[in-house]
Amino acid sequence: MKDLFTYLLVMCFTLGSLSAAAASQAEFDNSRALDGVQKTSIYFDVSLTDDALLVVRMDLLDRTIRTLEESGLEVNAVIGVRGHASRFITEDDHYVLEEEIDNKKKIQEWVKRFSDRGVVIEQCAIAAGMHDIAPDDFLPQVTIVGNGYVSLVGYQAQGYAVVPMD
Repeated sequence: MKDLFTYLLVMCFTLGSLSAAAASQAEFDNSRALDGVQKTSIYFDVSLTDDALLVVRMDLLDRTIRTLEESGLEVNAVIGVRGHASRFITEDDHYVLEEEIDNKKKIQEWVKRFSDRGVVIEQCAIAAGMHDIAPDDFLPQVTIVGNGYVSLVGYQAQGYAVVPMD
């Protein structure tokens, strides 16, 4: 009898939590911000040092792009990588600490998934040089640009919204 009571209590709590989560999602939307918008262009400026936070941010980038697409918008997205984040999109693991390798692999998977979906991934050559990363050691999905700031300025001049990720 005690087990049945515990089971029912857990089920009620679980169903209540799911209902609350569903209700809260239904209450929040971005329709006012997206009113009249049919197409959006985003430049995600990624320069994080922390590998775990970068994995979380990759998921957030994905959720942002998907939410916009699910809202019916055409999305053009560029992920511009510079600074310490450059270390995580290379083929070779010697640029990261041993304890960062698992997260580096997760970040590499995100890069591949983004690229497969048409998201452009750009790497600043200046940042690569500052971290002694050879241009040919970056993942094949990554395009090397001369100066990441120049790309950021250019995309912004073309109307891209800049979303800082640092």
